[in-house]
Amino acid sequence: MINLKKNDKLIIIVAVAVIIIAAIGIAAYNSPETKINGFLETGENMYTVTWEEKTNSLSPISDFAGKNAPYENTISINHGNLKEITFNLSWVDNKATLLGRFGLDKLTLEVTTPDGTIYKESDKSASKTKEGNVAISVQVNYDVPSTDSIEAEDYDEAEEKLNEDPYFNDKWVNEDFTIKVSVQIGEIRILKKLADKGNNFDLEITYEYYYGSLMEEETEGTGSDGGDDSFDNLKEEEYVPPFLSMIIGTGCGKYI
Repeated sequence: MINLKKNDKLIIIVAVAVIIIAAIGIAAYNSPETKINGFLETGENMYTVTWEEKTNSLSPISDFAGKNAPYENTISINHGNLKEITFNLSWVDNKATLLGRFGLDKLTLEVTTPDGTIYKESDKSASKTKEGNVAISVQVNYDVPSTDSIEAEDYDEAEEKLNEDPYFNDKWVNEDFTIKVSVQIGEIRILKKLADKGNNFDLEITYEYYYGSLMEEETEGTGSDGGDDSFDNLKEEEYVPPFLSMIIGTGCGKYI
């Protein structure tokens, strides 16, 4: 049996205490979230957001504007991330006389946005062809939504986040635009003027919007099995726990 000096016994007690404290520390230790190439290793995936501009349209409107009864209606667009809305009014004067050179009507298109802004444009039917056209473009939002990557557990969750702020702009979605079409009769001869009740027209409404698509980002710096290759590095070199190296360094290992 080895007889230990008082100092040796003290060293052994300290070493055992260090081991116990280290073991408790290891058991209670929760590793902080680490980062791989700047992304949090939280079990979630990163998705790249790409935006492109697309165009869609509402059903065209074909109706009649009377000289004493302007056409008036409201429309709404149930699409988010709107960029611009275009109203295109066209017509053919159905009462012009003398080879289409006289009595040409003038039509006015008026659009009131949900915030009360009024846009107004007028034009007269063209000679000979009797055709007319006016267009109004209403800017909604020219700023492209956020392009920051989305962190989510899966594609469905990422898609849900794509429909939230700061990726989704709901300005004027399902809100009313008031449209008014009025006509000014061009005929000056009394009988012809009385006979001209107004004009038919066609109104096309198109809108541009930002469409977002998602693509899962590939995470680099992983091992062959898809895990963190820091574990592979441990296999290539002998790993010594911190508390054990401390004991060895103090020379206490020979007593354990």
